[in-house]
Amino acid sequence: MVTTLKALKRNSYGGEFIQEVLHTVYKTLKPTHCYIAYFDQKHHKATSLAYSIKDRFSNTVFTYLINNSLCEKMISSGKPYYFSNNISQIYPFNQIITSYSLQHYLGIPIFSESSEVVGVIGCLFEHPYFFSEERYGEWCQVLGDILGSDVQYLAVLSEQKKLLCEMEEYQQEAQLGNFQVDIATGSAYWSKEIYRIFQCEIDSFTPNETTTNQYIHPDDRTRILELRRDMLDSNSMSYNVIYRIVLAEGKNKYLREHCHILRDINGIATLIKGIVQDITEFYYLSNKLDQASDKLSVTYNAVTEGLWEYNLETQVLLTSPKFWDILGINETPVNNIYDWVMMIHNDDRLAVIECFSSLRNGDTTSIDVEFRLKSGSNDKNCRWFNCKGNIIESNSINCYNRIVGILIDITDAVVAEQQLTLAKTVFDNTSECIVITDKDNNIISVNKAFEKVTGYCHADIVGENPRILASGYHNTAFYKQMWHSLETTGTWQGQLNNRRSDGIVYPEEMTINKIEDDHNVINYVGVFHDISSRKQTEKKLKLLANNDTLTGLMNRRHFIEKVEKYIAQIDDVSTNKLSTSMCSLLFIDLDDFKIFNDLYGHDFGDTVLQKVADILRTTLCEYSVVCRYGGDEYAVLIKEQDVNYAQRIANRLVSIMSQPIQCNGIDINLTISIGISSYPESGTTHQALLKNADYAMYEQKWLGRNGVCVYDQQLQHEYIRKLKLRDKLKHAINAQKIIVHYQPIVDNKTGNVCKFEALARWHDDQEGFISPGVFIPIAERYGLIGMLGQLVFEKACADLDRIHRSGFTDVVFSINHSVKEFSQHNQEYIFETINNYNLPYSAIMIEITESTALDDGKNIIDILAAFRSRGIAISLDDFGTGYSSLAAIIDIKPDIIKIDRSFIVNIEHSKESQMLVSLVIDLSRKLKVEVVAEGVETQAQLDILSEMSCHYIQGFYYSPAVAIDDAITILKARNSASGVR
Repeated sequence: MVTTLKALKRNSYGGEFIQEVLHTVYKTLKPTHCYIAYFDQKHHKATSLAYSIKDRFSNTVFTYLINNSLCEKMISSGKPYYFSNNISQIYPFNQIITSYSLQHYLGIPIFSESSEVVGVIGCLFEHPYFFSEERYGEWCQVLGDILGSDVQYLAVLSEQKKLLCEMEEYQQEAQLGNFQVDIATGSAYWSKEIYRIFQCEIDSFTPNETTTNQYIHPDDRTRILELRRDMLDSNSMSYNVIYRIVLAEGKNKYLREHCHILRDINGIATLIKGIVQDITEFYYLSNKLDQASDKLSVTYNAVTEGLWEYNLETQVLLTSPKFWDILGINETPVNNIYDWVMMIHNDDRLAVIECFSSLRNGDTTSIDVEFRLKSGSNDKNCRWFNCKGNIIESNSINCYNRIVGILIDITDAVVAEQQLTLAKTVFDNTSECIVITDKDNNIISVNKAFEKVTGYCHADIVGENPRILASGYHNTAFYKQMWHSLETTGTWQGQLNNRRSDGIVYPEEMTINKIEDDHNVINYVGVFHDISSRKQTEKKLKLLANNDTLTGLMNRRHFIEKVEKYIAQIDDVSTNKLSTSMCSLLFIDLDDFKIFNDLYGHDFGDTVLQKVADILRTTLCEYSVVCRYGGDEYAVLIKEQDVNYAQRIANRLVSIMSQPIQCNGIDINLTISIGISSYPESGTTHQALLKNADYAMYEQKWLGRNGVCVYDQQLQHEYIRKLKLRDKLKHAINAQKIIVHYQPIVDNKTGNVCKFEALARWHDDQEGFISPGVFIPIAERYGLIGMLGQLVFEKACADLDRIHRSGFTDVVFSINHSVKEFSQHNQEYIFETINNYNLPYSAIMIEITESTALDDGKNIIDILAAFRSRGIAISLDDFGTGYSSLAAIIDIKPDIIKIDRSFIVNIEHSKESQMLVSLVIDLSRKLKVEVVAEGVETQAQLDILSEMSCHYIQGFYYSPAVAIDDAITILKARNSASGVR
């Protein structure tokens, strides 16, 4: 899994790699929603880079705050964070996922090179999902590490793109663009806004000195070109100039150009950077201002309003000193009407300009406009002004040219109106229901939310007493306490049931406040909201929190609480009212449940789990508490009953489950393994009871499944013995105290030893010789088989290298492999070890039992195919003892079949054994598969096998398994005698 991720990293990068990772996460974890997001540097917010729904990529981009989100705990721990609940109600961007019933969240951290969490892979699941850190921890770590650089790179691109878009918006708002000219090459760069100002297309126009100079107005061109040339030839670092351009349709524009000249160390100009702003509208206003008349100034000074006069023909603005006092600005920097207009707030400036334009065009004879001035970055403290004016004079051709008006500060009135409007908007549109009554408790106003919830319209309810809503659920004492709280504290808060206009009763949460003026009650204000949905949700959440969603049985968490509580009742002598101080616990597991999922699909498997739950409900007694513990495991607490009663119940369950069960029209044969623990014999805590029942169940599986195992003293001793053996075996493997012996396999035609089977041997200093039949199952059960198999393989390859160097280069080693090695351990070490000793692949034979591949299916068959493609032979051991021998030959395609010794031991006296061995040899010959007979101990057995033309013989007749030195001695004795080296 980790190797696949690293390969993916080598084959893609950037956005493509991000999407490939999303696809890989979906294939591995199957989340409904999956996204990759980066965090800002302060971990305040997360922004998505890629997002998929059921492995289909979406163009949706979202941002959410990290504070109090599920990502926060993942960042603090630096590890994958798993959360199981109804996350649709709490997730930061739930507006995207409301159509999905999401239950689980998994956040996988993405790390920078300095191991800082810089992003998250978010996985959201519809169906129950249990995250295993043991299984996916390394995978998540590698995924987070290899994603880090790409996520940081794409995050930078995203932020740069955002900044570029914002800059273009600001430039368009200000009608201002930036440019750059490389003097050496003559090449120029224009921002998009300059193209808009010049009204030319980006794709069809190339800015340079020749093309841009053609736009300059002929009357300004010489002046501008000389100014630019003089600036470049001098030591000046910048210049600022205003000039006109002529557009394609003959329209003139006024531009302001401000440039900064960059020079090298010799003072030679190398680069020009600058801005161009379209000031056409403002230039016309500011170019024709005249000085105000002294007579009008005296008049202006006499009034409290700000007076102004504007000449449309000369574009001169005359104002009274009060005008500027009201605005609160200094008149000095205002040289023309353009400067004054630029002081107006950006949001109001256009409205002011349009009013004056309407006057200039003759569309109106008066103006009345409200506006704000710029207030820096603090728009909350903006002041509002009202500007009114009328035409008072026209020229000889009836063209209006003079306007006189006043300026008033209306900030207080605007703020009051805004507050009233806001209050009314909030009142009408808040989701909270509001009812206002007078001092006599008669309703005088309600909002829209009240009408929607209660069903009463405003006209019907005004003048009524709130008791019209009473449901009758509350007695007089309830309302008496409510009014007592209102009169003494001025407020009451609580839940009550009221009745809608259609008679339906609903729960609500209400707050009532008393409004007073000089200690006299003037109003009561009630604010409430309908909590029907919340009550229903609380009920559903309680059900979901305590019960398994698939079977309806109690879930694991609630079951453990029940067991813990019951044991506490038994232990608490002072309050123990139970009839007995005992209980038993059953731990039930379905045998080979994976088969049903593989054959019929997970939906069918869910149906089987539901059927089992129904059987448990109907079979178990009233004292029982039943739970689905997880997956295909169930647990049962039987109260007030001893282990004998529990054993009878368990045997009855085994018997019932053994009968065919019909699921979706299919009869299935199901078996179960049950482990039993009892209080206080098996433990006095819920942890001990559950652990020991679980161990007893696994012991039953060890013994053959489909039965009941009780955890008792003997089982405990056996359990402890196996744990000790496990620890000893682990130490022996680490200390390389496991040795390898070799049993020869003889070519029956030549008498030469052509192969050896490598067999692990263990001699403990205290226990003495420990049989492989004991320690190999221990290794398989406790996850040591991979280490053991690798140790045996490496020692066998070293010994085989020694044999080959001794001259016996045709000798092949057959090395056993357990099914657990395939499923729990990476097999790449096999190829590495063979290559390290420079052995030919053909010198190695992997020996497996016929049930190995059948147990684990395609995975092992694919691995065996990989072995075979390198030239490693496959040997099928214990042939004939499994359930599907012929199927094993077809699926595994072995090179050698080893007939199990159970058929050889009776071959002298059993016609059936002779017939079976003969059939196997004939069948193998037709399939071109070699045969080894195991366990040959007598001359008579050898003679019979020779008559059947069995090619290879293995057994004590020739030799038991021996150390490598003895194996070489055997080779020298048998093979040298034949002249074979």
